[in-house]
Amino acid sequence: MPNYTVSILIALPLAFAVTFAAGVAMERLVIRWLYNRPLETLLATFGISIALQQLARNIFGTQARPLTSPGWLDGALHLNDVVSISYIRIAIFVLALLFLALFLFIMLRIRLGLEVRAVTQNPRMAASMGIDPDRINMLTFGLGSGIAGVAGVAIGLYAKVTSELGQDYIVQSFMTVVVGGVGNIWGTLLGASMIGFLQKGIEWLNPSNTLAAQTYMILFIILFIQIRPRGIVALRGRAAGD
Repeated sequence: MPNYTVSILIALPLAFAVTFAAGVAMERLVIRWLYNRPLETLLATFGISIALQQLARNIFGTQARPLTSPGWLDGALHLNDVVSISYIRIAIFVLALLFLALFLFIMLRIRLGLEVRAVTQNPRMAASMGIDPDRINMLTFGLGSGIAGVAGVAIGLYAKVTSELGQDYIVQSFMTVVVGGVGNIWGTLLGASMIGFLQKGIEWLNPSNTLAAQTYMILFIILFIQIRPRGIVALRGRAAGD
């Protein structure tokens, strides 16, 4: 669209809707048959990602496509002679905070969030209280997929759009969940913050070798897991035993 601001405002909810529907379809067709089988789930989703990447190449080609950001996102905020933050990254940070607030509102203030927490902690007890665990699992997977779609639009503002756009973030996402603790939004936030600060700090000390920074981060995660295998914020109660 000629107006890039309007284009972004339309792309964000549209990306959420499309990826939400894709996530629901994936959960109904594949994931629901693999619950309590994490290895098979990992292999299945990895295979689906490869198939989707190839499908994107067949439809759109292999040429990277830039996503033009609105003019008000050009430039950077200069804190000093060394540190500067682009307005695009600031906007993405604000967008992440908005989704964090929205997610907390859903989980703490409305019935869907209560049902999600109940199914996460004890699906059998939740089912005995009239909650449908299959429906909640489907909606939860769809919600996570929708948020990932919005993240794809945000990342596209400063990275060229290709079929492998999200591939570079798989390891960081996995490390965030492991470090933060499975099933806790505050643990995820703490894990993401710690990994982000550490990785950028290591890259700042050794800017010529980003691969070394990732290697050091993986070594740190291995050591961290040995100390706190359940993450920064571990689940409590029956869910922790599962």
